[in-house]
Amino acid sequence: MPLPAVARWAMKVPGGTVIQRALSQAYVELTFTISAQYYTVFPLARRAERMGRAYLKRQVADPVVRDKLTPRYAVGCKRPGFHNTYLSTYNRDDVELVTEPIASVTGSGVATVDGTHREVDVLILATGFKVMDVDSLPTFPVTGAGGQTLAEFWSRHRLQAYEGVSIPGFPNFFTVMGPYGYVGSSYFALIETQTHHITRCLTEARRAAATRVEVSHAANDRYFAEMMRKRHRQIFWQDSCALANSYYFDQNGDVPLRPTTTAEAMVRSRRFPLSDYQFTG
Repeated sequence: MPLPAVARWAMKVPGGTVIQRALSQAYVELTFTISAQYYTVFPLARRAERMGRAYLKRQVADPVVRDKLTPRYAVGCKRPGFHNTYLSTYNRDDVELVTEPIASVTGSGVATVDGTHREVDVLILATGFKVMDVDSLPTFPVTGAGGQTLAEFWSRHRLQAYEGVSIPGFPNFFTVMGPYGYVGSSYFALIETQTHHITRCLTEARRAAATRVEVSHAANDRYFAEMMRKRHRQIFWQDSCALANSYYFDQNGDVPLRPTTTAEAMVRSRRFPLSDYQFTG
């Protein structure tokens, strides 16, 4: 896919790619990270909801269909979708929006609970994700000290990881996409931030001639308590998200997203106390 003209121009200007990335990061930070993580502090999500409702009214003519397409939860409870022509599709005569639950799939179509049967040629099963499922994080088995698996640790103690990187009892194991590491903005920023954290640990291990690096239980408990203490500001813990059925929530009802900004996460990856880790030979 060809790059947009602005992106091609930015690559030719000295420092243009840095400016382009900064602007892109600022946009994502403002529209999701700050508005979702600091929902009770900044009313950005409420303004976005008003804009979304106005856009929906312009795009969909039928008020009944428009009401069915209107979410019953606040912006940010679920991951938003972006498309220029999706909503206007419902103005077509050959398009029908069906919100009744499916009772059964037959040999020729779909039957809904209201007794209606609709003939279909293609059925797409887009039923969602289990992003925070303990059994799929990570996608390979991890066994720590004493024979305990990572899945067992998280099932017993809930999803948690020190700064989203390390788990006590699992020496020399670091994760970039750990619980309470991702703030919801750029994955590039996440990778850079968590890699800096890991590099600091490995550099200290080399300096101390250590072969085993493990975060302490006390440090992990302190960080997890901090995440629990700050999460009340997030959009997920407001009444407006109660009916969202969002994949952000795990089996314990937690949302393991870090309740902070990208900038704070980056600073902490460079300043966390190395004494929170045990370096042994």
